Amino acid sequence: MPAGRSGSGLGSKTLAILVGVFCMACLLGYLVVRDAVNKTVEHQALAIAQIVADQASVARSVYASEIAGKLSRDGFGPSVDFEHRPGHVPIPAQFLKLVGLASAAASDRLYDYKPVSKWNLEPTQGLTDDFLQWAWPQLERQDRPAPSAPIPWVPVYRFEERAGARVLRFLAADPASQASCAACHNAYEKLPSVVALREAAGVPPGRVFAQHQLLGALSVTIPLDKAEKVAGSKITQATVFFFGILAASFLALIWFNWRLGLQRLNLSRAQQQLARSELQARDANALLQAKQGVEQAFAELTTYMQGVDQHALVSVTNPEGRIVQVNDKFVQISGHDRPALMGQDHRLLSSGFHDSAFFGQMWNTIQRGEIWRDVVCNRSREGALYWVDLAIVPLKDPAGQVVRFIAVGIDITEQRRHEETLHYQATHDVLTELPNRALLLERMARAVVRAGRRQQLVVVFFIDLDKFKQINDSLGHGTGDQVLCEMARRLQDLARGGDTVARLGGDEFVMVCEGLTRDAVEPFGARIHTALLAPVVLQGEPHALGGSVGVALFPDHGDDVETLLKRADIAMFEAKRQSSRGVCIFSPEMQDAIDGRVQMEARLREGIGRGELVLHYQPQVDFETGALVSLEALLRWNSPDYGFLMPGQFIGLAEESRLIAEIDAFVLGAACRQMQQWHQRGHGWIRTAVNLAATKFSDPLFKTELREAMERHGIPAGVLELEVTESLAMRDPDAALVLMRELKSQGILLSVDDFGTGYSNLGYLKRFPADRLKVDQSFVRGLLKSPQDRAIVAAVVRLAHNLNMRAIAEGVETEDEAILLYSLDVDEIQGYWMARPQPAEAVEKLFDQPMLLDPTAFLQHDALPVVLLVEDDEVTRELIEHLLVSFGVRVVSADSAEQAMQLFHQHAYAVAIVDHWLPGTSGIELLGQIRKRMPHTVRVLMTVSNDPQVLRDAINIGGVAHFLAKPVDPAAMRNVVVDACWKTVAQRRHQPPPG
Repeated sequence: MPAGRSGSGLGSKTLAILVGVFCMACLLGYLVVRDAVNKTVEHQALAIAQIVADQASVARSVYASEIAGKLSRDGFGPSVDFEHRPGHVPIPAQFLKLVGLASAAASDRLYDYKPVSKWNLEPTQGLTDDFLQWAWPQLERQDRPAPSAPIPWVPVYRFEERAGARVLRFLAADPASQASCAACHNAYEKLPSVVALREAAGVPPGRVFAQHQLLGALSVTIPLDKAEKVAGSKITQATVFFFGILAASFLALIWFNWRLGLQRLNLSRAQQQLARSELQARDANALLQAKQGVEQAFAELTTYMQGVDQHALVSVTNPEGRIVQVNDKFVQISGHDRPALMGQDHRLLSSGFHDSAFFGQMWNTIQRGEIWRDVVCNRSREGALYWVDLAIVPLKDPAGQVVRFIAVGIDITEQRRHEETLHYQATHDVLTELPNRALLLERMARAVVRAGRRQQLVVVFFIDLDKFKQINDSLGHGTGDQVLCEMARRLQDLARGGDTVARLGGDEFVMVCEGLTRDAVEPFGARIHTALLAPVVLQGEPHALGGSVGVALFPDHGDDVETLLKRADIAMFEAKRQSSRGVCIFSPEMQDAIDGRVQMEARLREGIGRGELVLHYQPQVDFETGALVSLEALLRWNSPDYGFLMPGQFIGLAEESRLIAEIDAFVLGAACRQMQQWHQRGHGWIRTAVNLAATKFSDPLFKTELREAMERHGIPAGVLELEVTESLAMRDPDAALVLMRELKSQGILLSVDDFGTGYSNLGYLKRFPADRLKVDQSFVRGLLKSPQDRAIVAAVVRLAHNLNMRAIAEGVETEDEAILLYSLDVDEIQGYWMARPQPAEAVEKLFDQPMLLDPTAFLQHDALPVVLLVEDDEVTRELIEHLLVSFGVRVVSADSAEQAMQLFHQHAYAVAIVDHWLPGTSGIELLGQIRKRMPHTVRVLMTVSNDPQVLRDAINIGGVAHFLAKPVDPAAMRNVVVDACWKTVAQRRHQPPPG
């Protein structure tokens, strides 16, 4: 509809809806009122019916008890046939019928009621209609047999249409309220006439009723037509009133809606006017904001241009690349004056850092009209390089043609330097400033690629310093850093141009060389080794460290950097193992050895669990008695893969793989268990020495494990012996001293093993509570060859005795070694000469032998003095030998001074008889050497010379005690030899000579 009509009145649709709502409301109101009135009428009728029934029941009871009862006492009473019997009254049921008829007539037929019963033989009082036949069974269902109290009866009712009018039919129970009623009725039922009537009606006669049971009922009928007529008039009045209210409301609603439409129309017009005003205001505001934005943009642009001019290098060139404009920052950084730059191209600033392809790509990009950006290195007028993060923007005309190139750059020189510094720190060792592992691998990779293309060698030298840890521990880490810097400098001095020297970490260095020939590899490695051997002055003292060099070659030993490094490392360890070789080139056998060690470690780990480790026992014999006094438990590995292995073949591997703790636990437990078994078999407690790893002594649980093992196997004090190496004792002498005292307090014997191989501090050694001092077998092996070894053994034995320790020598393999050790007063010996290490079952057989060696043989052998004879003439030497043997002495002969000096260490010579004239060194000079090394030996010179100078030299230089003229007089020789030998024997046995 038009806007004017919609704003001023109701629409037809809205009006139709309102009319419909109004009519529906009227109809619903009418129906609601009518239903409410009808329900009210029905409820009132039910209430009246109930009242009528209650009053009738009361009337009957009163009549029965008061009137009929009184007449009965007078000789009359109630009777059915009361009309024909004078003095009698109706029975209560007949009385109620009469009352009902009278009440209906008196109430203008507002209601009527009558008594009814299924058992009443009067036709008018039976179940004469459909309602009574429907309602009576419902009352019978409420009846109870022989009730002891009144039954709560519920009346039965319904509304019916009768002659076009609605009526209420109501049936209330009328029970035998008194016992007399029941008795009366029961007597009545026994009358022959009643019985005949019952049988004729098909009803079983003779039913007996009890008090409170259902005898009859009261039927009440109430017509509803009068009440409904009155209610209908009231409904009409209410409906008219309600319709009037709705009509008034409807009209008021229409009027208000019309007013609302007018207001809406006015409001719409006001909104339209306001919208037009807002649009105008918004347009004005937009113009203002646009103006402010332009001003702000101009200000910002000015600021940006100032900022760009202060911090960015800006240049403008024509399409040919000629400079037409630059800013102040460009002039400042480039160092060129503005006029000098005009008309020039940017080649004026070229640093030579970029190639032509770089600039070619730049020109191709900007000539296509695209923006180009990259980092450019330029050179200033003063020659300094500077880096610019540059962007070149092509400026086009409306036709799309490039008319200018605008270059804007940021000076990133400091950032570039910082990045280079960070990169240097990330790729170089801080201490030595050598390349680190990352840069080394990068350079090696490039070198391998180049060498593969050129078919050249790449040689990798892997260098590890010797004794570096010792320097660090003794002189401090600062001194260690000094060593590293010095070695780095030496390696750099050796490096050729293009070689790389890098530090991997710790004391490991790598040198990578390209272009070396195969023949030059080993000499170059030797030069590296020689440079490492040169002493380094540390804290004012020179220290020689040395190093080991491993070499790997590309392509011989690998075609990638990791493999080359690994194999050079393997070769370095091989060079370190072979201490005589400072340089070692990798070979496949080395890799096989490494792989073999890995495999052996796995087999050892499995073997420990499978019980492949066993102990063998080697006897230790007392020199004085020849008896077995103790055993040393020695570990063996009976491997199904490698055979029967000695400790030296796998203990180092066990220490590296940390299996040594399990092995130590096995050794200690197995030794204690075996000692217990020997004791249980009647052999007593056999002193047994065990060797444990050095790391075990620093274990805080070691003493507890040791005590528990002894307690578990019942080992008494003074039976179990631990061998402590000299190096372990000297590593931390104070801690070792504390540990030894604690072990001694537990009843454990101690021996210092391998004595003489380390750097003993005798001040600590004298405080160690050790029981035995073991002479290392390396000195025993050299007894017959080296006088120095013999002197060391003698000194160790005397030291042990002076410290109240017993001296034991290990590794005795020959009788001559045993004889010499006996002469040096060694207390006990062990070695292959007496018995090899054997299984427990085999060594047990030795327990019953009283002696494993005869000490008298040593005493007899030691009782013969030894004479050293030096004569170059073979015939004369043999004659004198026979002569000396006849004197009861042992003879050791030599044909030269050099041969004689090699025999010095073998015996404690009683007499040295030397010929004056010997080839090479003279006899007098040899006697001088004997005087220095064996001052107690009696020195005799055989000579044919009577020159006083010879005699003076013999006495002064050689310390000669006797002279024998040649040819030698046997009697004179006998006197000299016998006299000298008896003095020697007396000194040795501490006895005076006879006579």
